[in-house]
Amino acid sequence: MRKNFTKVISFMVLALLVVLAGCSNDNAKNKDGVDYPTKPIKIINPFSAGGPADNTSRILANHAKDIVGKSLVIENRDGGGGSIGQTAGATAKPDGYTLTLITSSIVSNPIFNNVSYTHEDFVPIIMTVNDPFFLVLGKDAPYDDAESFLNYAKENPGKISVGVSGAQTVPAFTSKELAEVAGIDITTVPFDGEALAVAAVAGGHIDALIGNYSGFESQLKSGAMKAILLFDSEKSDLIPDVPTASEHGLDVVSGSWRGFAAPKGTDPEIIEYLQEKFKEITEQEEYQEQMTNSGINITYKNAEEFKAIIDDTYNKYMKFAGK
Repeated sequence: MRKNFTKVISFMVLALLVVLAGCSNDNAKNKDGVDYPTKPIKIINPFSAGGPADNTSRILANHAKDIVGKSLVIENRDGGGGSIGQTAGATAKPDGYTLTLITSSIVSNPIFNNVSYTHEDFVPIIMTVNDPFFLVLGKDAPYDDAESFLNYAKENPGKISVGVSGAQTVPAFTSKELAEVAGIDITTVPFDGEALAVAAVAGGHIDALIGNYSGFESQLKSGAMKAILLFDSEKSDLIPDVPTASEHGLDVVSGSWRGFAAPKGTDPEIIEYLQEKFKEITEQEEYQEQMTNSGINITYKNAEEFKAIIDDTYNKYMKFAGK
């Protein structure tokens, strides 16, 4: 009787050890069967500390340790419009321990500047942010909504000036795409940053602006500007009365996205592991509160969906870059 009892206890202990082993083996294994991660993971932020891109990476890192298993360490390597940090990220050892916060500049920098990488040197993991663009007018514009804007533009070709944050930026290409899709002739005016474009519209120096909500929020609330069109597939919770471009028959979807990527050649199992863990972080209530309080619009896309968006950005840049 005592012998049987000992066998039962031994079996239960063995079963418990098997269960515990399974629970602790939540890490990924690379192609060589090595556990991942076993040390902190570095994320290169190719922009200066304190901006929206920096906040995007640091808020993710704040919630990483308990979910990813190791800390995420942010390294700001700004300069060259992001190209310095992007070069370091693209050429890092593809072992999963050096990631990069990426924006559309991983597409534009190789097209317009002499750099040693392209967007294809990065493997997308997850997109966490997409700030859709709005078409915004000054308060004294002779049109009050998208329909009257489009009618005025058709009746007065070349008369409407639309400010954007730079000549080779997504807002600039969005302006050109709007003109092509709507069949109107508008003048795209590049500024050195969105703030200057906002000031030009608010001051009545140009007619309109294409930009992010956070850039014109205060002018909108003060009544100095009005938003009339949203370039997104769904209405915005920020200003829900603004129609989408598709509601006016215009197939134009555009915004500024941010996410995370690994160097080309990184083991697919590591990419999958990071995608699952990062997604889990974005679902945390505290993470969402911190992002919202920082004025950052959370948008989750998995690796495959994110790659499609990056490729679409590339195609848009190549289509409108020479126009």
